Parts: sequence; structure tokens; C-alpha cells
Amino acid sequence: MTGQLEQLAMRATVWIGPDTQPGLFWGSGFLVAPGWVLTCAHILPLAQGAENVGVLRVRGHGFDAGARLAYWLGGGTDPEQDLALVRLADGAAHGPVACVRLTDRYDPPHQVTAFGWRMPSGGAPQRWSGYSECNGRDGSYGLTLAPHMEIPHGASGGPLLDRDHGVVVGVVKARRKGQDGGLAVASTGLRGFRDARAVDGEDGLGPDPYTALIREHDRWHHRVTGGLSWVRLQGEPAAGGRRWAARDGAEASALLADLPPPVSSADLEQMISRVLGYEPLWEDALAPVDWRDGLGWVYDQPDGAEVVALHYLLAVAHACRRRAPDAVAELERWVKSRIEELPDFLAALLRERAPGDARRTPDDARFAAGSCGASVPDDEEERVVAVELEPEAYGPGDRFHWRVWSWPDRAGMPQVLAEDTGGEGSLLSELPQALDRPLRNAFRQLDAEQRRARLELALPVEHFGLDAHTWPRSAQTPFGAQRQVVLRSLKRRGEPADVWQQRWAGVTANALRALPVHSSEYAREALEEAEPGAVPVLCRPPRQSADSLTDAIGAGYSIALCSLRGEHARACGTDCGELYGRAVQLLGVADSAMALPELLRSLRERADAEGGNGEDSAWAARLALLYDDPRRPIPVSDDLLESP
Repeated sequence: MTGQLEQLAMRATVWIGPDTQPGLFWGSGFLVAPGWVLTCAHILPLAQGAENVGVLRVRGHGFDAGARLAYWLGGGTDPEQDLALVRLADGAAHGPVACVRLTDRYDPPHQVTAFGWRMPSGGAPQRWSGYSECNGRDGSYGLTLAPHMEIPHGASGGPLLDRDHGVVVGVVKARRKGQDGGLAVASTGLRGFRDARAVDGEDGLGPDPYTALIREHDRWHHRVTGGLSWVRLQGEPAAGGRRWAARDGAEASALLADLPPPVSSADLEQMISRVLGYEPLWEDALAPVDWRDGLGWVYDQPDGAEVVALHYLLAVAHACRRRAPDAVAELERWVKSRIEELPDFLAALLRERAPGDARRTPDDARFAAGSCGASVPDDEEERVVAVELEPEAYGPGDRFHWRVWSWPDRAGMPQVLAEDTGGEGSLLSELPQALDRPLRNAFRQLDAEQRRARLELALPVEHFGLDAHTWPRSAQTPFGAQRQVVLRSLKRRGEPADVWQQRWAGVTANALRALPVHSSEYAREALEEAEPGAVPVLCRPPRQSADSLTDAIGAGYSIALCSLRGEHARACGTDCGELYGRAVQLLGVADSAMALPELLRSLRERADAEGGNGEDSAWAARLALLYDDPRRPIPVSDDLLESP
């Protein structure tokens, strides 16, 4: 079926030029999902800035549409930085053009076909293809091509087809100057679009463009079953034989696309390792990002690809059941039907390995639960230690009086365990030492064998940068890695206001959605109009965002995320975009508002274990969580913490 697949690949390959000059031809590209074309950034005129590229024209077999540059990876010398996503004009997304099918495999390709367009002198653009072999790697994402063909000018940006497996494995980049052969960008380079630069406010793929794109890609290949069905042309298992077929992979990927994303690459790597029974030698280029990436490791396994794949799908389903029960039920129905097709001994093997089986170890249970979200213990069992920090009324504002409260359980009344008896209070820098013994005594009373009490700090919003999750700094493991550490507003004492209770009801009864708060000028209107499940995300540190935090508390918000670093006086930059993207992922994996403190704690624990060098965890050490539960307000005291 390779010949027909090559026809589909050529049909999906387009050429790109400026809309204002129909005869001008810049380079090639190809359809990867409805409405989206992948190409090389270097074919576009980016010298004057991405915003000045202008309107594009995308043409191909029976296809002619306007388009514009939407995302790119910044250019540069590394192959993966030479990728760009072009968005077709509205109405052109479902034209008579097939989308290529991108590989999910991790083994390197061998026999390949490159596709593109070329411009003969004095003529119109013509289709081009060439056969070669992938004979090496160049960096993490570069694929070197043997000198079996000469890549013509204009073919850059076209697809590279793995002829052995019938999937696209890369993007044609260029001839190799001064050397034989050519160079392509491996399709794994697409994962860099998690941090892509959006052009002109583009948000069609949301905060994680890679995940959104690859899921749309997988859904398309699941829907299409007619003449444009790439999966059908890849073939089915031979009669009497069993293997993980192209249709199996396509259907499984589409079902996985309806699940919430993994918490992090590290958690996903751990799940894959557990299913395989060994830990792959992970490389940056191979680090999995979304659930479909795990399927790439099932091929050529000793137990058979189908057994390993179904085992993996069961593990994913178990991990996501609480947050997406309907989507998980659909996935489990599909897996069950596939298991019924297996010989009895293989079906029995899968039932033995399935998460949820009584023979599973406690470590397996913790692993499965941690892969897609944090489990939340019964609300009645919550044990809390709260530290109330009141600024010294007659001082310069840098000294605080403190009181330590405890809630042994939800039903119990709060108790004062310790309080400041000094006349002047303590400096912020002295608080870790001043509170060391009172907190150790409180935790000794409230910590349970399986769960440590949460630490809550109630203080003025301008001091939310206290970094209490890093206490005690002399210890090997800081508080934030050991236990949940959250912030509360000192203004909220006593009976909760209606607006506070309403906002709490909103985040506990609805899916959580990130609400970016860029500046105080923008904050008030955005906060008042936001939907019930909104969670403000502030990219400036507390001293710069005190007004916005005050507005959020005045508007009743009980949950908010605030950066502890990243001071910037003017417009937001790429760091802000990364923060918002990470926040969306964090909120997306929380099965309830009550899960957020534990999710953040687990990320801080991983960041501490990785020495702050983990890509998916280090950001959590620079994040504060406002978590102000109105069901447990700080009591109004008869003697407020003030100097006499």
C-alpha cells in the first residue's frame, strides 16, 4: 500500500507564497490537522519580524486558500527551531485534502520518501519526491538523509515518509551544504510547540499548542474512513495473525485525546516504565508529553505490542477515572472489546496486570493515582495548622505578631496553640526561627501516619512573597515538599461574606479555568465578569500585584495562583506565557478545587528532589497558592495581634 500512501502524502503537501504575489513561491508545507499546515520557518520572510510576514497563499492538489503564520519556534541553528505552524483561513479547514499521519514510534526510520514542490526556471511549481535512507542523527532532532537524492530548492517544509511503517517521521529541511544527502527535522521536534511563539495574538491551539494540535490530528484520522483514510491504507493484520495494527493505534489515540493531560512528562515516563517493566533511556528528544506518546513504546515488545498497549491504556484509564469518568468509560469499553479478541492466556495476563486488580501493590496504586491527578482524602479528615501574621501597628510595617491556630478536623473548633508574647513582634526574616518550635509542636500533635497537616499562612497580600514553603531553610526537606503550604488573606476573619461563599461554590462545583490577570488596570473588570470556575493567575510577584490580589479578594475569590518571581514593569513576556500555560495544565489535572494544594505539594516535592532543575516541576517552587476555604475562616479574636 506504500504507493497509495505516497499519493496521499503528496496530496497533503502544499506550496506556500505571499497572497499578494501569486507567482512567488517560497517553499513547501503539509497538512497535519484540519486547518493547520506544518512547514519550516526559514522559508518565510521573518527578517522583519513574524508579525510582518503578511497574508500567505497555500496551494496544492485541488487546494487554494489564504493563510497566516500562527506559531513558530524562534528560528536558530538547531533543527527543531526551524518549525512553524500556518493557520488556514476560516472555511478552508475541511477542503478535499488529506492530513498526513504522524508517527508515534520511537525507533528511527530507515527507508524514507521526501515530498515537496519545486520551481523550475520559467515554469509553474511542480511536485517533487525522492527516495533515500535515514542514515544518522544530527543533534536531538535532526535526521540525516543519505545521498540517494538531491533535494531541490523549494522542497524545504515538505513531509518525510517512513516507507516501512507508513507514517510521517519528519519535515524536510535542506540539502547539507558541502556534504552529500540532506537533513530533516524529526517529528518529535513538534513537542517544542508547547512553548511556541504565538503571532499576532494567535490562540487557536490554546496554551499548549502541541497537545491541542496532536489531539486534533488523532481525532481526524479516527473520523476519516473513506478515500482519504490514511489509516486504512496502512493495512491490517495478516489473516490468522495478531499485532497492534494501524487502526488500533488510531482508535486508541483518538480515545486518549478526550482525556485530561498527564500531570507532567516525569509522571508519564514513570507510567510507561512501569508498564514496560523497565526504564527506557530517556532523551530530551524522546521525552513523552501527551498520552499518545506512550503508545510509541509498545512496538517490538517481548510480550507483543497489543498486550503492552492494552496494559498501558488500562493504566491511563485508571489514573484518569475520577476526572473524566465518561471518557474513561469509553476507553475501557474499547479496551475490553480488544481483550475479548485475544487468546485466553493473553487475556488472563492482561487482567492480572490491570490497575485496580487486587494483586496490585500499594506502590502501583500510588503510581497510577499520581499519573493524572492527585487523590483528595475525605474533606472531614483535613487537619490544618494556620499561622496568623498581623503587622505591628506602630512600626514601619516590617515586623509581625503571630498566632498559631489548629483545626484537628473539619468538625472541631479552632484552637490557639501558641502566640507571640513579645512587644515588638518579629521581622519577616526572623519568622522561620520564631515559629520553628511552635510549628514543630503543632505538627507533632496533628500529623497523621499517612497525611501531614496543611500549613496555612494568613497575612496581608503585599507579603504573599514570604516563601514559607521553603522553611525551614536549614532542613534537608522544606515544608513545601513535606506538606501542603498555602496562603490566606488576613482581611478575611470571622463569618464569610456571601460573595466569598459564592466564589468558593463556583470553584468546587465547576471545572477550573485559568484567568490570566496581566495588570491591575485589567484586573477588576476581568475578575467581576469571570465564570464560576475561574482561578486568577497573576504573573507579577505579590509586591507588584498587591492591587490585583486585593481586587480578587474583594470579588470573593478564594483560590488564585501568583508568581513569586518574574518582576517586570512593562508588558508581559514569554515567561508570563509559560506561567499561564503551566497553570492551565495544573488546573486541568485537578479533579476538584480541593486537589490543588496536594498537586502543588507533589510538584514542589519533585522540584526539591531534582534540585530545581526539573523542567516540569521547578516552576512550582516559584508559585504561591491562595487557598482560602470559607468553611474554615480565621476566627475573630477579642485581642487582635497589636502592640499595646
